[in-house]
Amino acid sequence: MRQLVPIVFNQVAGLVFGLVGIKLISKLVPPAVYGSYSLYLTLTQLGLLLTHSGLVNHAARYWQREEGQAGSYARYLCKMGWKNALPLIPVLVVVTAVLSRFDRDAVWLWALPLLFVSNQTFALANVASGALNASARHWAFFCLGVISSGTRALFPALMVLLLDATFLVLGAGFALHGVAVLCWLVFVFRWAWNSGEASAEKQKKWDQELKEYGRPFILMGIGGWLLLSVDRWVVFHFFGEERAGIFALASNVAAILPNLISAGLIQFVFPSTFRRADAARTMDDWRKLARFCDYVTMIFLAIATVGLSLLAVVGPYLVGWLIAERYSPSMSLLLPAGMAAITVQVNQFYYLLLQGQHNSAGMVRVIAAVAGLKTLGSALAALFSWRAFLAWLMISMILSPLLGRWMIRWMVFKGKLENPPVRL
Repeated sequence: MRQLVPIVFNQVAGLVFGLVGIKLISKLVPPAVYGSYSLYLTLTQLGLLLTHSGLVNHAARYWQREEGQAGSYARYLCKMGWKNALPLIPVLVVVTAVLSRFDRDAVWLWALPLLFVSNQTFALANVASGALNASARHWAFFCLGVISSGTRALFPALMVLLLDATFLVLGAGFALHGVAVLCWLVFVFRWAWNSGEASAEKQKKWDQELKEYGRPFILMGIGGWLLLSVDRWVVFHFFGEERAGIFALASNVAAILPNLISAGLIQFVFPSTFRRADAARTMDDWRKLARFCDYVTMIFLAIATVGLSLLAVVGPYLVGWLIAERYSPSMSLLLPAGMAAITVQVNQFYYLLLQGQHNSAGMVRVIAAVAGLKTLGSALAALFSWRAFLAWLMISMILSPLLGRWMIRWMVFKGKLENPPVRL
């Protein structure tokens, strides 16, 4: 039960700083500017989901296995984290160049260095989070969460107060938040620099695992980005930057509950789920693990749905003391925006089954199917009307877990019967 204390504290700190950030943004930043900034934020996840995705999952999956040489493994993760920054550069150049063709002021090209810093620090922070969680260093994980959520809430607002409420100023504040997190990571893992590098044979093994186990996560990253971000781009494209800002604030408020609940549950059940997967030998073992994932998913859905329903009721009363008056239309969007946030998180407990079998290719198929369904549905609904789009967000919350669960259970039990996974 001791691990519950830092886990709960971490979620409380995230909630407090999340609310502080929302209050500051709604007071200081007009909806139209915030609509553009919300698109910038979606692009700060490209490194995490594309170039560094395999490394993040390798650290989460294998840190326990490598605890005997944790220092050498930490140095390897750091080296690969910066090595993966090289392919991140052309990705960001292409993205910003394409976006600048639709922007007379070429503001996206000016944002390129800010995006690079934000992407790299965000990706490295997630590698470190996986390692800290896997090693059960819950208080260090708590400190990382406090620094990350605190600087993310305060730094963009401070930059606006010092300069002006513009797209680039907000982006600079977010990049400074990333630098602060990176400084903390250097402090937390300073012990690793006293360790020697792993043997060439060991590093070769890790490199091979990254290629075989991690490569599919790049494809999963594309699906993950669509699930996380496509709704904001759809709203911006079909309904304009003003409504995009209103929708983005509603999404941020509504996502607090699902994100906190999901993060707490994941931290609580991980890495014990992987230990049970490594120990599984019979079909009955895997059925028990699958039922456990069902229970965790049902707990997540129940708490998140009830919480969002209550939030939707009290939402209008938040205007004035928490939410600025100009963002009052956001309060009527809390329930559909929250359902979209649940859709992003709901299948991750089932993904633990596939990760336990080292079935990255299976995860690619599942997330591609779910993301494809969600993206196509959002675009088609937006073609009809704003109301149709909001209705789809709620419908997709039901369809996505049903599709994900069916696909994952089929692959897990079919795989155990016909193609037992190879233990790495």
